[in-house]
Amino acid sequence: MSSIPDNTQLHHPSFTPKDPVLTINDDKVIAVGQQRVHVSAVTTKICEDIAFLEDRIHRLEEMKAPSETVINTYRAMLESRQSVLEWLQEHPLETSQTTEPKTG
Repeated sequence: MSSIPDNTQLHHPSFTPKDPVLTINDDKVIAVGQQRVHVSAVTTKICEDIAFLEDRIHRLEEMKAPSETVINTYRAMLESRQSVLEWLQEHPLETSQTTEPKTG
């Protein structure tokens, strides 16, 4: 997986010019359980997944007898990833200086 430098704008082929472009100003980290996850790495992976799923759906639809079950599964996966990407765009994450979990 490639690393995205600060202030990089992520563009995706399915976005139209009216769509907001996700700008990463800092490599923010979010806590998921006991793990720390870099937002830029998650965003990159989501964009890669979206591109893969769009391509896969397109290829399946061009087949003579595509499996509707498989296509629908890929569409559901695509919608899920697009939803996560939209959430990341609409909810800028705030960073915290504290990396220790808060206790009682």
